[in-house]
Amino acid sequence: MSKGIFITATGTGIGKTVITAGLALALRDYGYDVGILKPVQSGHALDSPESDGMVLKKLAQITAPIEEIVTYSFSEPVAPQLAAEIAAVEIDRMRILQHVEERKAKHDVVLVEGAGGLMVPIRHDYSVADLAKEIGWPLLIIANPLLGTVNHTVLTTFVARQMGLHPVGVILNGLRETDQDLSVEHNSRFIEQMAQIPVLGTVPWLEADLSSHMVRQVMRQNVNMTELIKSIDL
Repeated sequence: MSKGIFITATGTGIGKTVITAGLALALRDYGYDVGILKPVQSGHALDSPESDGMVLKKLAQITAPIEEIVTYSFSEPVAPQLAAEIAAVEIDRMRILQHVEERKAKHDVVLVEGAGGLMVPIRHDYSVADLAKEIGWPLLIIANPLLGTVNHTVLTTFVARQMGLHPVGVILNGLRETDQDLSVEHNSRFIEQMAQIPVLGTVPWLEADLSSHMVRQVMRQNVNMTELIKSIDL
């Protein structure tokens, strides 16, 4: 039976897309056939090289057409509900869930990347958290490594559990060598203490000119893949 992970973040611009691609590459190294799905993206045209879907396709070395990766795409750089309203499109949750089923039928593991954080509205009565709950897979949280991340990550974990989701781990993303934030060396400990969730690793800041090889290596070196695989019982 195909399994998967729903990947969310504590906010927008935290780096879910690069982490998702890196996880796909790393999981392939463990022998899994991995698919990726981005149910809703906004901010670029579907086939723009800068869109989340195209970045996923390139970095994760996916040969499938972009239409098999992205369900809904909107050009306006706003939350999915507003982007859909501007485009005069009504997002159909059943279409997204059907897309998930199609990915499940083709792969051992499917990584579903959400939009922004859990409470981002997809439509007037439906959030990213609602979608994650319907899909029913374990939740991986991507968070900032700097000051403030404890609060944001604990709140995200709390809301996830309140909504019936199963958060299994946190990855801190984007730590620069020049970051002098005193909290950095303690944030993982406080997140684990307060949210009762393992921090699976801290990924360094990656420059814009990324390659699949670089992303794969960084993920293998900085994320506890064994623990992640165990936590989602692949």
